[in-house]
Amino acid sequence: MSVIKYKKFLLNRVTCSPVVVDYLESCLITEDNFSKYNFHKIMLHNWTDNETNLYEALSTFYTVSFIPINFVTQNGITTFYTSSLSFILKIIKMDFLFPYIRNMCSIDILLNDKTAIELFSSQVSIEEILNNVVNARLGMNFELNLSDFCNDKVFKEKKIHFYKLSLLAQFKILMLRIGKETKYLKLSYNNLSQVPIEVLNFFVKGDLIGIDLSYNNIPSLIELQRMSSKIEKLWLEGNPLCEHIEPLHYVKQISIKFPRLIELDGIRINNRGLMLPFFKTYLITPGNKAKFIVEKFITLYFSHYDSPKRSKLDSFYDGNASLSITTSFPDLDLKNTPKIAMFNKSLLDPINRAQLKTGSSPNKLIYYSQRSVVSVLNSLPATVHDRSTFTVDVLRYDKKILILTVDGVYREINSPMGDRLFNFRRTFVLNNFISNMYSIYHIQQEMFSVRFASKEAIENSFKVPIRNENQLSLINPNAEEQDIIRRVFSYHTRLRKSEAEVRLKSQDWDLKKALKTFCDDFKTDRISADKFSPDGDLSDISIDSEVD
Repeated sequence: MSVIKYKKFLLNRVTCSPVVVDYLESCLITEDNFSKYNFHKIMLHNWTDNETNLYEALSTFYTVSFIPINFVTQNGITTFYTSSLSFILKIIKMDFLFPYIRNMCSIDILLNDKTAIELFSSQVSIEEILNNVVNARLGMNFELNLSDFCNDKVFKEKKIHFYKLSLLAQFKILMLRIGKETKYLKLSYNNLSQVPIEVLNFFVKGDLIGIDLSYNNIPSLIELQRMSSKIEKLWLEGNPLCEHIEPLHYVKQISIKFPRLIELDGIRINNRGLMLPFFKTYLITPGNKAKFIVEKFITLYFSHYDSPKRSKLDSFYDGNASLSITTSFPDLDLKNTPKIAMFNKSLLDPINRAQLKTGSSPNKLIYYSQRSVVSVLNSLPATVHDRSTFTVDVLRYDKKILILTVDGVYREINSPMGDRLFNFRRTFVLNNFISNMYSIYHIQQEMFSVRFASKEAIENSFKVPIRNENQLSLINPNAEEQDIIRRVFSYHTRLRKSEAEVRLKSQDWDLKKALKTFCDDFKTDRISADKFSPDGDLSDISIDSEVD
């Protein structure tokens, strides 16, 4: 039987015969050109739902994956094309019928109706088209960008309905090859309601360390399955799961699922809660709890502020928050004045002086409401702060309120006037309220002042890369901090206090380096037995709860 004999052959309950079935099965086994480059027209009568529901209903009932082409509904008949002979044989086996809701739908098939040349203007298969699309999305640094994949322009041009991302799983050779090469996988804007495990299985066995699931439809952390323990970078912003969840609980739960995570939503996270190098100057003497709160606030806030979209700044501000901005650029003309001066309450700046001369109303002195505050901050140019320049002063701390000021240097980036450096001071007034046994802090008031960085500040800032907040080291730790590090080190090594201190001092109190040196010495038997605490004697070692 030749292909020509079955050209535009109407296949239904009446015309189907064992001879036709045998021929289709033979083509499927041999994988000849008939199964690759010939397309068959599926025709349904009286279909009233949308095309996506049709594809889902068919694939579920017939337990087969297929990629439809050129969907059309006209005169009560719904049609699309497919090259899947497995799908055709399943329809034949089920007697050309399938149930949908309470109706029984009938199917006719116009076998071998069109060739690839007729559909796509070239001799190309669905698999070859998909290969080209995926390969074009593999960029530098081993990043595979499958964002908004189903709406790729090639699919649109060829009228291919790649209606869900999981269809990729049926192209095993392609996915196995591409999975081995990919380190960073972007799956944003794919309307995913859960992690597409069937697709990710091709990547997690390779070198995948970063995955972007942002701006999908994942409703809760329950649907966020742990796809790999090797994930270091994860993006989830823009999903419903992020909308009504306390930030610390969010970070904690994500960290449990992904134990190696060092970056969440583009923000570096500090899993171990060790102090950062800028909490040294206080106008009051805070306790450990205040230090912890200040550390977390500064880390999270400025990480979000320096992120490209500042998309989560609103979560830091109270609904009735207020903001005032003061700038000092008195000698500049309007053209060279930084954009932040537009929101300045000082009448010494060029923009406000120009408004007075023209008779227009000057800008508002204070911005009220969370929406107004965040809108102003989002309108400012992108920034990078040098946290090594930060000085943090805690002015007040009690059960109801936290007032702190942050002084330092930041750089505007991607600004028309170039990357200029500024000195800033930001004073935050945070109110505390209790919700479900958690203390939640929101910014009630903020005072933001800016001027150009001094010559000295410019010379002494941005001299080193941004510090890794996950490294296990402190800069110039005080006695209390040294004792904490020593107890952690002793707990893991069982070394005596004196030996632990000697080893930590030799590594500048860098816990990670000290542990590595200990492991090397232990493996080569270079540590004598008298350096360790006696068996069963843990008096010199912190118990688990203290270490935690």
